[in-house]
Amino acid sequence: MTRTTEVNTNSSFDELRVLTRAVGLLAVLTALLYLRAMTSGSFLYRGVSENISVTAILFLLMLFATVGLVLTWRWECLGGMVAIIGSLAVASVVYSTFSENRLLAMLVYSSPFLVAGSLCVADWWKHR
Repeated sequence: MTRTTEVNTNSSFDELRVLTRAVGLLAVLTALLYLRAMTSGSFLYRGVSENISVTAILFLLMLFATVGLVLTWRWECLGGMVAIIGSLAVASVVYSTFSENRLLAMLVYSSPFLVAGSLCVADWWKHR
């Protein structure tokens, strides 16, 4: 006797959407911590903290990427693309200004925006 099960493809529970929202929320919280640390003057990274203009540029780029993550709650594709572009810009500034552990610093500062933005674009692509 063979037992077959039907998979409901139109279920109201979408795992990718839930994962996207959860990761997006965590990325926004991480971004807010980064921005808070930068505004309080306790942003700890080597070689850049003395240079106010680089700190301001990095702050603005992180703010741009954070706005992209917030936009994903209404417009997934637009917000995801803004977050991805912001993460690549943050990664390039971090890589060009840090003197030690460039790749690790680049990964730490840009990955929340890149991962959440990529998931949002993938979720939008799935539901379009």
